[in-house]
Amino acid sequence: MRRVRKAILILLATLLGLCLIAEIGERIYVERPLTTDFYGSLPRGEVRARQAEVGVRTASGPGWLHLGWIADPERETYHIERLTGGTWEPVGRAEYGSFLLREGGTFRVLALPRDGSAPRLIGEVTAEVPDGTPPVFVPRIAGPWRLLFLPRTSGYYVNDHTIFQDAEGNWRLVGITSKTDGDPDEEKYFAVGVSKEFPPAEGMTEAEPIADFGELAWAPYVLHDGRKYHMFWSPHKLHQMESEDGIRWENHRVTISAPMHKFFRDPMVLQVAPGQWLLYTTGRGAYYSRVDVYQSFDLNEWQYIGPALRSAWRSERNSPFASMESPFVLNYQGRYYLSLTYNNDSFFLHGILLMFHVWLDRESYNETLVFHSDNPYDFGVYRGRGNSPTLLTRLRAHAPEIVYNPGESSYYITTCGWPWAATLTKGEVAVAPLVWEPGPQSPGSHR
Repeated sequence: MRRVRKAILILLATLLGLCLIAEIGERIYVERPLTTDFYGSLPRGEVRARQAEVGVRTASGPGWLHLGWIADPERETYHIERLTGGTWEPVGRAEYGSFLLREGGTFRVLALPRDGSAPRLIGEVTAEVPDGTPPVFVPRIAGPWRLLFLPRTSGYYVNDHTIFQDAEGNWRLVGITSKTDGDPDEEKYFAVGVSKEFPPAEGMTEAEPIADFGELAWAPYVLHDGRKYHMFWSPHKLHQMESEDGIRWENHRVTISAPMHKFFRDPMVLQVAPGQWLLYTTGRGAYYSRVDVYQSFDLNEWQYIGPALRSAWRSERNSPFASMESPFVLNYQGRYYLSLTYNNDSFFLHGILLMFHVWLDRESYNETLVFHSDNPYDFGVYRGRGNSPTLLTRLRAHAPEIVYNPGESSYYITTCGWPWAATLTKGEVAVAPLVWEPGPQSPGSHR
């Protein structure tokens, strides 16, 4: 009996060791080709001049105030001070160009060079924090899914997508596609759907595909800044191009050649103040998945400022290639909501099965988590079910966009996905009404 027990223990230890080797090997394999760099958008040599141009900018909302500036973390750290009774008093420190406050006043940001030379003033600002606590609402899918768009010519399905109104007032959907049943290595341009109404009764009409530059094209997002349309996409670097009308696109360029963290993808952009935008992306730290946030003052140069949402011990999924996908942030009645699709299991087997188009728990493909915060910079830490105060609800959708139709004063939500993995759709983008119901009235997260 002892020999049997010993043999079983040796077998279990051997299997565990092989699994560990496989896990480490897969992580090395998928990470090795990827490069990271804080200065992947704004080169080191241009930082000082841009610091002088930008100074310190403020964004604010009920209960919060944010200071933003151009950072140079290799060469300096930053001290934030408040003017109190004629004396500058320390408030905190920052490594990147971002600091979140809960009180207003007069502030200055000092750069402290790492070589020990004299501190340097980045900028000084005076700003107040608006009063109030934005109420919490819970989004709920309020009707059945119905067809929105299925391409027939440019591809056979749509995955991550974006929806917007062009300059002619038509609604446009731009999304990932390919002429396969869902092969991410073949996704190199975007399918386009068009309709006069949203959502259209019979689905969108297919238009010519766009963004075919001979390389991977994933997860587009379109923003209108009041003058031009800007399109952003990934993976592993940030592509952008522009349009006067949202129909004809030009000036394709890469604006982040190497991101701060590996597995950068699924960009989404939100304007938080005049001349200030945040870029939310999928990312991964040493092990845990996260949603990263980058800051821009011109929609062209981007700098990492921290995680918008982190995951930690007890979080259920932390894939080698990141699990917090398709982040989407919106402001509803003063409070910010971050949705993400929580995909890709933690261990090596999931990555291997993906190559053979096998998704073991297909219902998990539709798991979208929704977090809330009183500010757009910090949605807290996800520590799994029941251990995450900012987790608000779960929605049964994959890579959803939340769309507001101003003509109806109505919200809608979409779902999509690879045909071999999705259970709510068979290649099409589907749409359903979304309503906001009063939720638990609790304070937002704090950085």
